[in-house]
Amino acid sequence: MMVERYDKLLEAIECERTEEEKYYRSLAADKSIKEKMEAGILWYPVIMTKHFYTVGEYLELQFEKTRNTNVPHKLKTGMGCRIYKDLGHKQEFDFKGTISFIRKNKISVILRDNVVTKDDLANMNTNLCIELVHDERPYKVMKAAIQDLIKTEKPHLVKLRNGVAEKSAFQTKPSDPFVHQPTHLNESQNNALKNICYSDQMSIIHGPPGTGKTTTLVALIKEIAKSEKKILVCAPSNNAVDLLATQLDAVGLSVLRIGNVSRISDNLTHLTLAEKARNDDEWQHIKRVKIEAEVAKNHAGKYKRNFGAQERFNRNALYKEAKELRHWARDLEYKLLDRLVSNSQIICATLIGASDKSIKDLSFKTCVIDEASQAMEPECWNAIIKAERVILAGDHLQLSPMVKSNEAKALGLNQTLLSRMTDVIQHSYLLDTQYRMNDKILSFSNKMFYNGLLKSAPNNKDWTLPEDDQIVVMIDTSGCGFEESFNAKSRSRYNEGEYYILREHFIQSKKQYEGASIGIISPYSEQVKHLRNHIEDDEMFRGFDVTVNSIDGFQGQEKDVIYISLVRSNNQGEIGFLKDEKRLNVAMTRARKKLIMIGDLSTLSQISLFNNLAKHIEENGTYRSAWEFMNMT
Repeated sequence: MMVERYDKLLEAIECERTEEEKYYRSLAADKSIKEKMEAGILWYPVIMTKHFYTVGEYLELQFEKTRNTNVPHKLKTGMGCRIYKDLGHKQEFDFKGTISFIRKNKISVILRDNVVTKDDLANMNTNLCIELVHDERPYKVMKAAIQDLIKTEKPHLVKLRNGVAEKSAFQTKPSDPFVHQPTHLNESQNNALKNICYSDQMSIIHGPPGTGKTTTLVALIKEIAKSEKKILVCAPSNNAVDLLATQLDAVGLSVLRIGNVSRISDNLTHLTLAEKARNDDEWQHIKRVKIEAEVAKNHAGKYKRNFGAQERFNRNALYKEAKELRHWARDLEYKLLDRLVSNSQIICATLIGASDKSIKDLSFKTCVIDEASQAMEPECWNAIIKAERVILAGDHLQLSPMVKSNEAKALGLNQTLLSRMTDVIQHSYLLDTQYRMNDKILSFSNKMFYNGLLKSAPNNKDWTLPEDDQIVVMIDTSGCGFEESFNAKSRSRYNEGEYYILREHFIQSKKQYEGASIGIISPYSEQVKHLRNHIEDDEMFRGFDVTVNSIDGFQGQEKDVIYISLVRSNNQGEIGFLKDEKRLNVAMTRARKKLIMIGDLSTLSQISLFNNLAKHIEENGTYRSAWEFMNMT
């Protein structure tokens, strides 16, 4: 049973790897530059603005896009890419790397295995392309983690491995009455802290939206740090790791952020291994040795082909000296990095980044994984196998990680550790007080997904926009003729009519929206694209803080006002992945003071989820027909 389960996970990883490779090939196959840009996989044209070597002697290249600056794209940090120069009839060079930084029109790429000449660097001035490619590394890391897990004989890992396979409740341990309970935590947060602090094997903090999960985790890690020399803190994304690292640093813990400095937010560079190394007194010594090596190499290169025995001897001696100096500098650098890692108490990394060579030989008593609901199980094991116990935090009723392969889903890759174990283990604790939204916005999700166990804090329970008594609004487009459209190229859907209804509602509410943050969400990427294009060109939205994104893109964020454009409207009652209850839960719980949903209830209500939502709005919110807004135009 145990071996079979993890063998299936290995098979699932390979299915997902194959599917993703196929996906990237299909995006790029026989497509022009324009078509690749429209598919979101290409930046063009870009120029190189800077190049330098990182700690570890990796070449990092920085680029800037000079045209097509508003074209939407799929490039993100951590993704694999290729850099090439397009000359129409041929490509001048082709280097592969990993995107280490991306912001607006600037992007950085780290090259790991390529040899780049001075001529190559000089040619990176015009017509450069940066294109997404399939990245094997995460899959190799996940496979290696599961293989190590299957083979391990370490007692604590055997218990964890078998316990997860068998859905064990794991043994309980009484809470420590002497655990410090911070006054800034509420009762449910302190209950989680005191029971998890010294628990065995596995513990879970179930943190629904706005319940202070990160605040609780920081307090918990600070308490554990009183008795443990080192703690591994991970999350699936760089943003989530950065948030925790920032807050752990703020409470005075010794934090080391593992990962390339360019992947990490600017205010955290002082926590990275590279920056700590550069700020150490020993670094100046290492730099001097590197300079001496370069000087010796340059002097050796000055000897030409025609020279005598003495000159040949001198040249060889200089090359030997340069080689020895480089080795010495490398040894000094490794010793410095080892010391910096050794002196840090909290090691923060992404789940895949937990395999970084700088910490590969470290072991921990405790591994903490935040946003575990967004992490595939094999990712988690890559961090867990370094520790004796794991603390998972997240909300399994929010979106799961994206799994493309249906075969991988059938083999269980889309089930997270958090969703598998939250309702099973003894040490699982719900944070029950939310500090984000008006209670009326919470009410549907609370009833449908959280069994009515959540409550709203007094400060936000009744907060609203100025003079607003319509907190939750459903605008029904039934019968208005706003049928969905399908873009065959992007294979996504959009609904033009829903934008015009949204715009009319926005115009009516402009006075209330002054000073408010506004989010506009849609589950369909094509609708997000249409909404962005319209809003960017529409003077009605000028001067307002408006963000447009997909449901996936909004997870973890919040805005004072949220609009949700649901898109689906057809005679067949087909709603596709809107059937996924988690998507609706995420979308609705982004709002703080006002929530407006726009959709065709005659289509959506074909399933019980939206039928229940419609009934809930009629009883607890404001139902409006889109006809009201059409008559005004």
